[in-house]
Amino acid sequence: MRSPARSYVGLRLGDRSLDVAMPPGATVYDLLRAAGADLADPTLTVVDSAGQQLDPYATTGDQLADGAVLHVLTRPRVVRVARGGHEVSDPAVSRPTASPWWLGAAGAGAVVVVATVALGTQGGSAPLAAVDRWTLAGVLALAGLALAVLRRRPGADGSLWPTAVVALTGAAAGAVTVDPGLAAAGQLLVVAALVGATVLTAARWAATRRARDDAADHAGILLVLLGGAAAVCATVLLLGLPSVLAAATALGAVPLLLRALPALAVDVPDEQLIDVAQVASTAGTVRAPVPEPLGPVNPRAVGRTVRSAERRRDAGTVLVSLVPPVTAPMVLAAAEPGGLTGWAALVALLLVVLSLDLQPRTTRGALVRWAPRVSAAVLLLELGVLGAASGGPVATAATGAAIGLGLGVAALSVAIGRGWRSVGFSRLADALEGLSTAFALPAALTAAGVVEVLRLVTSA
Repeated sequence: MRSPARSYVGLRLGDRSLDVAMPPGATVYDLLRAAGADLADPTLTVVDSAGQQLDPYATTGDQLADGAVLHVLTRPRVVRVARGGHEVSDPAVSRPTASPWWLGAAGAGAVVVVATVALGTQGGSAPLAAVDRWTLAGVLALAGLALAVLRRRPGADGSLWPTAVVALTGAAAGAVTVDPGLAAAGQLLVVAALVGATVLTAARWAATRRARDDAADHAGILLVLLGGAAAVCATVLLLGLPSVLAAATALGAVPLLLRALPALAVDVPDEQLIDVAQVASTAGTVRAPVPEPLGPVNPRAVGRTVRSAERRRDAGTVLVSLVPPVTAPMVLAAAEPGGLTGWAALVALLLVVLSLDLQPRTTRGALVRWAPRVSAAVLLLELGVLGAASGGPVATAATGAAIGLGLGVAALSVAIGRGWRSVGFSRLADALEGLSTAFALPAALTAAGVVEVLRLVTSA
């Protein structure tokens, strides 16, 4: 007598035909491993009788109809002739190809459009008419949408280039719609560019996620950062606040983002960690059907999750590291030298430099180690140039002391990262890192004049 808890399926593996009774919670991957399939073959594909491709790691026997037939197929290999003889090249395991050159050209073209059209009133040139602006914005939006839904070739690398070009094209489309003659055109242009980039990046994320492309990791982290920046800039614009507040918020949030990125990059379903059916007892879950188990954890599934998290962490670290060199000159230029805002700007930049130098000492990977440090070096260079230009012996001495402290911390963090150990210096580095993460945002907002803003709001 058949047990209702088991699923009976047929398996066609090459010239073999097997009838298998799958226990509850067993995945197709477990079935293939028990049947002796070559799981190391990257061309292995499992389809059902209707031709629908199945995910062997996520499909369990409970999700298959009783009596279903599974076919194990392999894609044909492509053989090409080389000078030394025949060389087998499999599309699924071939070496990654470089991104097409036209992607860089498209990104450069989008930047040129923003610089020459959206800011066309400078230099005596007349701005475009409203109809021309919206027509050009529509063309750019359609081009960016076409790039967003375009699937990459088999064997091509899932680099950040296509997603970055899509975001640049969306930013150009949004910036073109702004009339430079309007009041607060600069702030409105930034908001429109961020909104356009966010919309097309969302389309890119949806398309790559549906296709299970690795580029979805890059698009997802870029979507979160662009959406947050757009929300902050739009809030500052709608409230009529100084534009430097948006730049100060972005600058002060860098240490917090770098601290949160490793934890936010890991995406593990709750059903994989705990048995939701055993702990969920709300009114909605009692009436809902019992969720299907995800099956046992296997090394390949864990490796895939870790690689996806590392891609999101790397892309997020690079993007966050680009923020300080862009926003720091705005904060320094708006601060009053020698006043509260001037000293607050100097402290904020020093705290951000400390965070960029100290946080990478405990990370793994060359990219996440050196991208923040390069950003810190550029930030120190900007601080030295702007500090010398502001004049005054006190400002110059303070700037020199800040640069020296930043360079010393950078050298110490590199020494610790290469294996040098000291309990005292490690505790000091932990303390400085914690202080920089906690106080960078308040110091940056103080440098942007938030104290004066609060005074005006409370006195009104």
